[in-house]
Order: sequence, then C-alpha cells, then structure tokens
Amino acid sequence: MSQEPKRILVVEDEVIVAFELTDLLEDLGFEVVGPSVHLEDAIKRAKQDDFDAAFLDVNLGKGKTSRPVKEVLDERGIPYIFITAYDANSVEFIDQNDRVLTKPVTGDRLLQVLRKAYPDMER
Repeated sequence: MSQEPKRILVVEDEVIVAFELTDLLEDLGFEVVGPSVHLEDAIKRAKQDDFDAAFLDVNLGKGKTSRPVKEVLDERGIPYIFITAYDANSVEFIDQNDRVLTKPVTGDRLLQVLRKAYPDMER
C-alpha cells in the first residue's frame, strides 16, 4: 500500500458516532464514502463504490457485525481498520494482522492508524 488514501468508507451503526467520524476524517482532508449505518448498505457500498480504505465498526447492532463487509474488502484488496469498544482478541473474525482502533476515536488516533497502513502518507 504505497498510495495515500483519499476516499474512505465509514461503516458505523450509531448515527452520531458515524457523523463524528465523518467530520474528523473530512477535517483531516479525506473524502468520506457513506457513512453506512446499516449492514446492507455497507455491503452494497463495499462491493460497488470507489474508495481507498475503510473504517469498520465491529458491532452493527441487533446481532449484526461488519464481518461480511470485511470479506468483500478482502476480495477487493481494499485495506480496512476495525473500530471497536471491545477487546479485539474477543472478536472471532478479527485476525491478528488486522488493524484495530479502540473507541473513543480522535483525529490524532485516526491519522496514527492510517500512517501505519500507509507509511508514505504525507498528512
């Protein structure tokens, strides 16, 4: 992953958190795709939309998770970062190589995890 991300998909079921995350990313100069607050919309966007990276909330409410979105992104070769309040080791579909950001999220922490995914990033 050498190219710097410009468009980022946001998947977060809590509307207020989704818009806070969107605002943080836009303030950092990224274009946000979404946010997707429902799993079905997130899967559709993951399959069809043009974006460089994604932030995926692990728990999407009512027994739904972002696992299907992760699987689509894996197939497309698009990097993603999980966002969760849970211990990453307790989430069965998070692999040890996956990037995880724990809530609460700040702009500095978003940039920090993106820089790990994109070492040549200039932001």
